Amino acid sequence: MQPFTFFISYRRQDTAPIALLLKSEIEKRLQFVRVSVDVEEMHPGDFFPARLRSLIDGAHATIVLIGKHWMARREAFESAEMDRDWVVKEIEYSKAAPLSFSDADSYGLTSRILVPLFADCDRNFHQVELPDTISFLKDVHSEHIDFASWPLAIGPLIDRMAVRLALKRRPDKDEYPQPDLAKARTQPISDSELSKILLFDDFEGWYVDNYGNAEVRYLAKTFKFRNFNQAASFMGMVAEHCRVLDHHPEWRNVFNHVTVSLTTWDAQRRVTIYDLNLALYMNMAAKVAGKAN
Repeated sequence: MQPFTFFISYRRQDTAPIALLLKSEIEKRLQFVRVSVDVEEMHPGDFFPARLRSLIDGAHATIVLIGKHWMARREAFESAEMDRDWVVKEIEYSKAAPLSFSDADSYGLTSRILVPLFADCDRNFHQVELPDTISFLKDVHSEHIDFASWPLAIGPLIDRMAVRLALKRRPDKDEYPQPDLAKARTQPISDSELSKILLFDDFEGWYVDNYGNAEVRYLAKTFKFRNFNQAASFMGMVAEHCRVLDHHPEWRNVFNHVTVSLTTWDAQRRVTIYDLNLALYMNMAAKVAGKAN
C-alpha cells in the first residue's frame, strides 16, 4: 500500500525554509502521506537529474512553491540558462510524466496533480514571465500563504488540499475526562519549587518540559528496560495504580522503552502533587519491572 506522496518543487534561495515547514505540517496533519523535499532526499554521489525524476515519479502531486524570487523575468536569463533551470524542468516533468502507480495506489488519479502555492508574495503570475513550457500554471487554481498568517492559515490550507485530494486528517485533539473539581482546586507547584524538588534522588531522571506551550508544565521521563516484557510489566503496574489514584499519564511505548509525560489537566495543565506522587510510584515500579525476566 502506497502513501499519498507530495513532491515540493521550490528554488532553494527563494523558499527553502518554507518548503521544510510545509513538509513538516503536511506529514503532521494528514494520515498516510509523505512529502519529498530534495534537500532531504538527495545523498552524496546521487546523479541530480535522475534522482529528481525518481522523486517526481514517486509522487501523486507536485506542490509548486512560489516566492518573491522564484523566477526571474525572461530578459534576466540567457536562453541557455533557461534551458538548464531545474525548477522549470521539475514542473515540466511533473506535468508530462505519467503516474506509475497501480490502480490500488493511484488514489483515483489518472495524472499528477500540480498545486501552485504562492508563499509570502502576491498571489498572481504577473510578477514573473513564465517560460512557455510551464505557462499552463496560470490556468491552475493556486493557493497562498505568508509568514505573518502562518499559524492561523496553515491548518485551513492543508484542509483544502485534503478535501481536493480526498485525504484524511489526523485527529486534532486528545480526549480527556471531565475535570475533577478537587484537582482543579489543587495548587500547582511553582517553577522554582519544582526545580528544587527534582534535585532529590527519588525523582531521578524526571525533568520539566512544556512541549512548546509557555502556559503548561509537564514532568517527563523515558524509562528504558531490557526487553518489551519488562516495559509491558511496568505499564501494567502503573495502570493498576492509576485506577486507584484516578490520575493518568500521557505515555508512549516502543519496544523496550516508555516515554511518559505527567500533568494535571484539571489544573490548567500544570504540575501538582498528583504528578509528583505518580512520578515517585513510576520510579519504584520501574525498579520492580527491571528485575523481571
